[in-house]
Amino acid sequence: MSFLKKIKLNYNYKLFNDFANSKDFKSAYQVILDLSNKDKTDFFVFLKNIQYQLSNFSGDLIKNKFIWIISYDSSDTLYLNKFINYYLSRNSKISFYIDSFASTLSKKLSELNLNDKVKEIKFNDFQLNSNLYQYLILLLFKKDFLFLNTSAAFFETNKSNYFIYPNTTFCYFYVYRNPEALFLKYKNLYGSAEGAYDELFNFSKKETLTVNQENLRYQIYENRTDINTHFKSWTDPNVISTYRGKILNYDRLSTDKEDILLEVLYHLKQFGLDMEINIKDIKNFLERNSLTLSSNNQISKNEKKFLDRNINTNFHIS
Repeated sequence: MSFLKKIKLNYNYKLFNDFANSKDFKSAYQVILDLSNKDKTDFFVFLKNIQYQLSNFSGDLIKNKFIWIISYDSSDTLYLNKFINYYLSRNSKISFYIDSFASTLSKKLSELNLNDKVKEIKFNDFQLNSNLYQYLILLLFKKDFLFLNTSAAFFETNKSNYFIYPNTTFCYFYVYRNPEALFLKYKNLYGSAEGAYDELFNFSKKETLTVNQENLRYQIYENRTDINTHFKSWTDPNVISTYRGKILNYDRLSTDKEDILLEVLYHLKQFGLDMEINIKDIKNFLERNSLTLSSNNQISKNEKKFLDRNINTNFHIS
């Protein structure tokens, strides 16, 4: 970085801190916004240095929020995505965006034109910079709410780094599916029970890269761990309370679609999302969008025994 750029950045740090300390959050936000519009590289360096200060301001400085839609299998969020897009487009005036977290972060990092050599972001990096990456997305998106899908497990480090943060999270939905149904899906996909076991229990200790990232400049790996750890991390009572979580049983969509979609809407409305409850639009969506959950495959006795031994007894939530 040139000497002149350092002087300019130091000036902006001082300006930002003066505004923030005097609780002039509108002006403090404008400092960040001006940098993002002038020089994306300087903006990223600046943001990296103030990320922990931003965490102290709750919603006073950054108004837009994340709404997370989480599942172990990324395809289990697609139906809910489709419904939210359909419903809010008709029954709310808020601006919103729906996509996967990994793809969104990759696209926003690409816009910065950074001279970095590392194009893979894995768990070790994310443990240190999750806050930075999420502020980056919020500040570069001019939307009220960002509905982002992820298959990553929740984490907390001893240095007070988290996967998601209370001040930038509006709420989350955790969609879980019967492990036997996922096993049959993966067995069909990989052609073997062993491949399905590894996908469920992650014996190979791999991080997940979604298919739609293969041609993107940055590849964002998600640490979903294994199905037991994943489920426990998002259904922990403290996580649910802190981040306003709602747990949804994917298998119930085969019999209780309308009830589940109503639960989703009331959860959003409970925490202040401005929208109307319109039963007619829910029914219209259901008539136009089917969801087939049945499988022609059968699980063998040995496969069921293996799953029963390895799936935590507290996996299901009524």
